[in-house]
Amino acid sequence: MKKDELKLIMTISITMAVVIGCIYIIILNKKLDLFNIIRAISFGITITTFFWTFYFSYGWKLFLLNRIFYRPNLNGTWSGVLKSDWKNKNGEKIGDIEFYIVIRQSFLRIHFTTFTKSFIGTSYSETLSLKKETGLKNVAYLYRKESSQDDNEILQEGATELRLINSEPRKLEGKYWSNQKTKGKINVTFISENIVDSFNDAKLLENNGG
Repeated sequence: MKKDELKLIMTISITMAVVIGCIYIIILNKKLDLFNIIRAISFGITITTFFWTFYFSYGWKLFLLNRIFYRPNLNGTWSGVLKSDWKNKNGEKIGDIEFYIVIRQSFLRIHFTTFTKSFIGTSYSETLSLKKETGLKNVAYLYRKESSQDDNEILQEGATELRLINSEPRKLEGKYWSNQKTKGKINVTFISENIVDSFNDAKLLENNGG
């Protein structure tokens, strides 16, 4: 969490606690003595704590509350294509590859799982780059192949950088690079809030309209 976000949380928390404390005294018609002031402050802090607990769990996804912090909700399954410069043994380039990204996101963390027919990739280092003044929303992550059936096979790893396009439906577009000296472009579209765990499940979800 950035310093400006922490400052905003502190500002909102203090303001909420004071306002709620004042409302507590006014509504209950309490005398303005030390005991009631302490109770009012305690009540204000308790309600503020409940608010932030709700916000960090669910509220940040809601339209109005989401405006407190500049953070898009990317949870769900995204479908599209991967265009790679990889060539087969005959030196021929492959065509567009069916490609799915499944994103699991909380307020503080984000994780990517990617699927093709022959490859499952999982992210292990993720960054969400947001610039409110320019409207830029970028995500970047390092990934590795989930498993290998051959102990001698080189572990495939790489990096992906994507830009969120707030069209309807929303899209993620960008590039990837791998340690196999391949690179390419990724273009996916949001299809569902549902989370899946395989290529076949993602394809079925897409065919059923999300």
